[in-house]
Amino acid sequence: MKCLRLTRTVTTSAEAFSLREVARIIAAVGQKTQPAIFAHVQPHAHATANLARRFAVACGCDGRHDMPTLEELEAGAHLHDVGKYFIAPSVLLKSGELDAEERAVVSLHPAFGAAALSKLPDVSETIRLTVRHHHEHWDGSGYPDGMVGTSIPLAARIVSVVDVYTSLRSRRSYKPTLTKPEAFDTLMKMAGRELDPHLVEDFLRFARDRD
Repeated sequence: MKCLRLTRTVTTSAEAFSLREVARIIAAVGQKTQPAIFAHVQPHAHATANLARRFAVACGCDGRHDMPTLEELEAGAHLHDVGKYFIAPSVLLKSGELDAEERAVVSLHPAFGAAALSKLPDVSETIRLTVRHHHEHWDGSGYPDGMVGTSIPLAARIVSVVDVYTSLRSRRSYKPTLTKPEAFDTLMKMAGRELDPHLVEDFLRFARDRD
């Protein structure tokens, strides 16, 4: 697995605890104020963060300081959908297919989330950009900024791959759960278009070795 290079120890234990506390507090507020959205967002956020960290560790961390720390990657994955708390439940949790206007509203959630996190001093720029750019596409067709290829931050590209996989493997009101081979096939079809093809290759190798 050649394309991941993340630092394992740059973030101190105190900073890691602070990031976990930020995620915990946001989840607690979401559960209290938007319980239906919390039920939609939180299990997926937890699964995505857990898998993203394990994927990064499996790929090997070489101590380079120009890459995100594992703690930042995990926090970005945990918080990637926080902007969905700013979307009306009637739109976000709609059981049927969204119309064009509703899809446009939902597509605002990365920018909403990044803007909200920018007001929190313990959230790094890496985490904020991971949240903002996790729906950018390798071919430039994504949102909110239409970034292309490696101009998309690495952490956002990692979270994007894991986000897609965990979504495919979970049940939602608007879609069935895909089997592992079906999810792998979908990722391969998205490689080079929506997703970083090198990360997809690494992720499939990693995920095939998991139970």
